[in-house]
Amino acid sequence: MIEIKNISKSYKNRLILDDISLSFHEEDIVVIVGRNGAGKSTLLSILAGFVKADKGTASINKKEVGFIPQADSLFEDLTVKDNINFWANISNTKNSHDLIKLFGIDEYLKKKVRELSGGMKKRVAICTALLHDPKIIIMDEPFSGLDMFYKNELLQMIAKLKEMGKCIIYTSHNTDEIFALESKHYVISNKKIYPIESKEELYEKYILA
Repeated sequence: MIEIKNISKSYKNRLILDDISLSFHEEDIVVIVGRNGAGKSTLLSILAGFVKADKGTASINKKEVGFIPQADSLFEDLTVKDNINFWANISNTKNSHDLIKLFGIDEYLKKKVRELSGGMKKRVAICTALLHDPKIIIMDEPFSGLDMFYKNELLQMIAKLKEMGKCIIYTSHNTDEIFALESKHYVISNKKIYPIESKEELYEKYILA
């Protein structure tokens, strides 16, 4: 069980998150939705260990987290292979062959990242985040900038990660991406977090309210 208890965070005296608590299992897909600026990215950064909460705790081992930011942390002028080798060295990983095959990027290894499509860049970014075999995958707005084809492809990859026994946490503000998979859903609204069960509940309570 992963538990987040009573997390609060302010920036320059402006409260962003107020007493956030939630829990989920290590094999869950967790989707966090909210308007731009609601605090989704701040919460993910706290969970990943990049930002310290003002108060509260999160029972997540930071060494078991793979983080994919909204802006891919890839070197555009390096080849795919050089990017993978760089992050493999950072994570002290020697064998990336299985992941390269799993995500179908073996034929792109000699291409520079800037030559790839948005969907292929996302594949490479996820591959690099998995090099140290983390149990928890955190993705900030992973569907941003992708067309419908690559969004569907990414949903399939997320489902595959769950089959591998990973816990996946991602943020979105698009209902088509929120309810596409069997997952737990939460909305951040007015600095608080609430569970939601359906698209109808999301609209009635938080979007159209």
